Amino acid sequence: MSKIDEEAIRALARLLEETALSEIEYQTEAFKIRVAKSLPVATTLPASPQKISTIPEPSAGVSEDHPANIITSPMVGTVYLSSAPGAPPMIHVGDTVKEGQPLMIVEAMKVLNTIRAPREGHVKRLCVTDGQPVEFGEPLLVLS
Repeated sequence: MSKIDEEAIRALARLLEETALSEIEYQTEAFKIRVAKSLPVATTLPASPQKISTIPEPSAGVSEDHPANIITSPMVGTVYLSSAPGAPPMIHVGDTVKEGQPLMIVEAMKVLNTIRAPREGHVKRLCVTDGQPVEFGEPLLVLS
């Protein structure tokens, strides 16, 4: 059994803090080190070039970008908009979806996780593209 390289762990933890990564892994032939931040239980929306309103204006009702309408990624992974390579996308902007309907897939650690509609609604906007990496809590689509 080899000695734990505490300095390597500290260096990876510093790198994790300096970047926006949620986890980092380093591996050699002799060992493998994985350092990860604990993620908050509540879903958070990352900063993005688009402003996402968190409180609707009183006279406006619920806006398209209201958090209740934004479906976010439940994990870090890669988004796939179709059920198989070469297949058509599962949804398009303007589609009406039913509760439980598959919307897209997020692959995490070689496991395909189907993202399903939490309720009935209309797809107003896709926030991701096919094959795009996503973080936990990152907006995937807007459902109204």
